[in-house]
Amino acid sequence: MDLAQYVKTLNTGHESYPDILSYAVEKNVPVIDSDALAALKHLIRIKAAKTYLEIGTAIGYSGLHMLSVYDDSRLITIEKDEASYETAVENFSKYKVGSRVDAHLDDAKTIDLNLDEASVDMLFIDASKGNNQLFFDKFSPFVKEDGLIVVDNILLRGLVIDDGITGRNKRKLKEKVDAFNQNMSKSNYPTSFLPVGDGLLVISKSQV
Repeated sequence: MDLAQYVKTLNTGHESYPDILSYAVEKNVPVIDSDALAALKHLIRIKAAKTYLEIGTAIGYSGLHMLSVYDDSRLITIEKDEASYETAVENFSKYKVGSRVDAHLDDAKTIDLNLDEASVDMLFIDASKGNNQLFFDKFSPFVKEDGLIVVDNILLRGLVIDDGITGRNKRKLKEKVDAFNQNMSKSNYPTSFLPVGDGLLVISKSQV
């Protein structure tokens, strides 16, 4: 066991939704890694965040976990894949949180979200990785001052530092994700790049 695996084991707690996680593994649905999920939920507790805007619902796994932190929390979530969206809605209903979820079947790149600016405590970006900058620019205005913006998969399973990429699409993806990471590291926003899961970027809405 290496140090990264040791820390991941320590960070991984009880799984509240084993059936959904098993489904994700069986169907190859990408979901947030267990140690990154633990960090995400810890951030929610630290900030006492109760309203979440999620870009990329998938099958509702991360959304359920976010909603599990506080019984009075609410989730606005966007998913463009119809099959994933329908599965997520079923999962929200199964765990009796459907009344706390505003789920949109739409493309986050083009959706016109009817939401007041500075109205959510946390923005969680976990959709098409090459659009991280677009999603940040489009949805960060909805986050309250001193709220949080969290972006998953900023390391692309190591692809982001791979200089031997030959495939054009992978190379473009790497360049886009790296450009976003570099932009945020040089921005006026307080940021932390956490090497948990596939990399978690935590951004405070307040500028320095």
